[in-house]
Amino acid sequence: MYAFTKLVSALSLVAVANAFFTPEARHNTPATRPTGGSICSTKQFILANELPADINDHGGEPLPKPNSTYPVYTTLSVGMQNYTCGADSTWGPLGGYTFLFDISCLPQAHHAKFTSFVAALWDAAPPTVANEQIIDLFEQVNPGTALGLHYWIPDPNNATSGKINAVWDFTKSERYVNDTNRANAFLVAAETGIVPDPNDSVANSPWLYEPILYVDGKKDGQLADEVYRFNSNGGAPPNNTCPPGSVLQVKSTLNFWLFGGAWENTIF
Repeated sequence: MYAFTKLVSALSLVAVANAFFTPEARHNTPATRPTGGSICSTKQFILANELPADINDHGGEPLPKPNSTYPVYTTLSVGMQNYTCGADSTWGPLGGYTFLFDISCLPQAHHAKFTSFVAALWDAAPPTVANEQIIDLFEQVNPGTALGLHYWIPDPNNATSGKINAVWDFTKSERYVNDTNRANAFLVAAETGIVPDPNDSVANSPWLYEPILYVDGKKDGQLADEVYRFNSNGGAPPNNTCPPGSVLQVKSTLNFWLFGGAWENTIF
């Protein structure tokens, strides 16, 4: 429990940062802003500064450049990646469940180190600590910085295909309480870019580019148009054989940046 207490204390640093760490990111906050969006200005964040120059040179499907200059959200994701063992006795993805927090008030140069710091504490938390406890305690010490959930659903275009699609869901965030478009503060994404983690491709989940999914010719959600996953800490399954039909949860801490969408006008 000591490690979990330390984890919550670390996460509370996000609130401290939001209040004190980067006042320059706040000083241009408009007097009247639309609902939604990030706490601090996201014009300090450039995705190219997060990605190694050779990120697309080591296999997989390349990560394209975003269509927008600045992200609408820069998030810390803490939770679990799920896997199931297939008939060939190897692990395959079964989605996951993570919590997302606003880290827009942390300077970009600190994002990777802060994410790794939180990951070390989350990894040290005992098995009795469920990730639901994170959100409960986090919201007590960090009101307003919890953004929402990340999880997976069956493919909306073919529910019987066995495929799954990622969801980012901010519909219950207090950031959107008075937003008339709150019901659309989510997106379902496809996965078109995937490259090995440049630091440890065995232990860390791959880096991804996930554009919004179209269903019947329409975007499935309005939260964002593009999502990038990077700065992975853990999340990959072990490289061993497994009993077919078994399931596995692996702790995961990483960053998501969300670009475009209906709340792009909140960038300041």
